[in-house]
Amino acid sequence: MHKTILILILLVFGTLFAQVRKEFVTLEENYHSGKLNEARQQLKNLKPNKDEERALVLYYDAMLKKDRSDALALLISCTQKYPKTHHGQLAMLEAAKLHILEHDMTQAQTLLRGISSADIVERFYWLAVTFYWLDDYSAAIANAENYSRLNPNGKEIENTLHLIADSYIGQKKYQSAVSTLNKVSRLKDYDRQYYFYRLGLAHELNNNSKDALNSFREGYELDRYSQIAFQIEERLFALRTRAPSLDLSFLYPYKPLEIVADTTSVVSGTEPEEQVETQLLPQTSASLPQLPPIDNSKPIKISAKPNTGFYLQAGRFSVEPNAERLSRSIRGMNIPAQYYEDRSTGQATWVVLAGPFDNREETDRARNLLMGGEINSFIVQY
Repeated sequence: MHKTILILILLVFGTLFAQVRKEFVTLEENYHSGKLNEARQQLKNLKPNKDEERALVLYYDAMLKKDRSDALALLISCTQKYPKTHHGQLAMLEAAKLHILEHDMTQAQTLLRGISSADIVERFYWLAVTFYWLDDYSAAIANAENYSRLNPNGKEIENTLHLIADSYIGQKKYQSAVSTLNKVSRLKDYDRQYYFYRLGLAHELNNNSKDALNSFREGYELDRYSQIAFQIEERLFALRTRAPSLDLSFLYPYKPLEIVADTTSVVSGTEPEEQVETQLLPQTSASLPQLPPIDNSKPIKISAKPNTGFYLQAGRFSVEPNAERLSRSIRGMNIPAQYYEDRSTGQATWVVLAGPFDNREETDRARNLLMGGEINSFIVQY
């Protein structure tokens, strides 16, 4: 991999060999191969004597800074002193990225438009980013397509296709978004779970519930515990509210209990072989186990996962207000509920629990009530 990077560097900067000396080229190679300490040491010893070398030193001095503001100051200095040099042009690109991080899209666009080097195709991608965040979706698509056309195998190609699809979504051109996302699936290497998540969203917005469900499910089952999986789960529950017949049982797979009931009984006073069949009557509300009363004085958010008891896990969310909203909805059904923050996967998520319940019978009844309210859940025991 490092050899490939070095070859690309030599191709891109081949015209610079006549302009910069060997030690400056070595600095560049060390930086791009990850030898940052060596690159820092070289910077101290280099003595540039022409503009291209001065621009190179200033550029890599900026790129090796740990503080963002220090790096930006040096990059801007490089663009102002040596705007026509190759590294002066690269400094414009990197300074623009830092302005994008600060959400200063106008300044970022000014720098990106100042790049005239045909070798720096990446500027089109970053221009597309700025236009997208300024809600100028047509300009975002145009610049992203320029990048895609000029560098179809570039490092930003996957992000570029997603940006085009997101821009089409912003224009409410959902079928165009689906078509663009299908191009992602033809890339040699791409984030499959994120692809299915965005494809499912495009189908959902296009009122295609069936294809949305299929895409969301494929993405979800790739990794049920990733951050994307939690986002997919939220979209599935939102989809379910508009299409109640959708089967979301794959979210919480469980083996139903098989309860064998004796449908015959021997009537007293008859011969043993004379058995009278009796019909099982449905349970009335009076015969069902009662749920524990709601105590609204208890906080809706608890400090940690419970240690004991029967519960129903009704959801896991990447956004806390969604967990609070579902907890309050469950309480509104006269079922005790709360949520807690879970960081066991390295990412903060919020888990909604209905309960606690005293026994399995109470838990089963609460689960049936939740299902009647279009809320899927599964039993957990701590």
